[in-house]
Amino acid sequence: MYKIIVGGKIHQSGINLLEKVNNFEVIILPDASQETLENNISDADGVLLRLQSFTKLMIDNSPKLKILSRNGVGYDRIDIPELTNRKIPLTIVGDVNSGSVAEHTIMFILDLLKNSKRHDAMVRGDKWKDRDLLISNDFARKKILIVGFGKIGQKVAKIALAFNAQINIYDPYVDNQKNFPDNYNFFDELDTAIKDSEIITLHAPGMGKPIIGKDEIELMQENTILINTSRGSHIDLNALLEGLNSGKLRSAGLDVFPEEPPDISDHKVFSHEKVLFSPHIAGLNNDCAARMSVNSAQNIIDYFNGKLGPEFVVNKEIL
Repeated sequence: MYKIIVGGKIHQSGINLLEKVNNFEVIILPDASQETLENNISDADGVLLRLQSFTKLMIDNSPKLKILSRNGVGYDRIDIPELTNRKIPLTIVGDVNSGSVAEHTIMFILDLLKNSKRHDAMVRGDKWKDRDLLISNDFARKKILIVGFGKIGQKVAKIALAFNAQINIYDPYVDNQKNFPDNYNFFDELDTAIKDSEIITLHAPGMGKPIIGKDEIELMQENTILINTSRGSHIDLNALLEGLNSGKLRSAGLDVFPEEPPDISDHKVFSHEKVLFSPHIAGLNNDCAARMSVNSAQNIIDYFNGKLGPEFVVNKEIL
């Protein structure tokens, strides 16, 4: 019998998968705190980790540990060298949410183009005649700039193309000679790409400084729509507020923030009527959580069945 510790609540799909295994004793911890995890790993054969750290001391205190499965993709708080030294594989869930983030990005774009909030208010406020203000637009034929063309950016492009949008791309690390559609327009300079676009959506990794600041907003066309479902540090909020007030920006959709959760009383952008917010959930929905839990549970099952392949293993050198 193998003892499997689940470090706090995960989607029930993954729990169900683990509990079907006859030689597993599955222990679901009551919370995902670091202290609770540390107090319950001494006799664990496998650990399904949520957001907690897993240090050398914890590895030392888990003499039976055979696999550490992360219910996610990040592992910067895990002592990988020590796991490798003990020949304990660390697994992650792979790409389970790029499609979810892409869909959320498109939702922002459509919502802001169609001005859903104001149209909803027209009906609720008995202001039917305001429909004649003509405050919505089509996505078709709009020029959308995708900054960062990894898995998420490519999926955004594919969906946007189905709406007959024009696809502009800026990513200095992507080979534009790959098998991309001929109607993808790659730019060598961000400034030039910004000037040519009506919608800008950010999908780049952390850059250490904002991608969009005052200078970039000044380059934008009037009434540009700006979307960020990537990193909160990508946009200078002061510059964003100035752009919204000046009319350079028609609106913005933000799923990520410099500090999370944000102090909404700390900046006027959080009360601006032209901004649509979501609480960093572009890649966190019910379907995505189910896929994540199933993958992290399956990694443990595959290990004990002798079927763990390299696809989801971080420290592949131990295989």
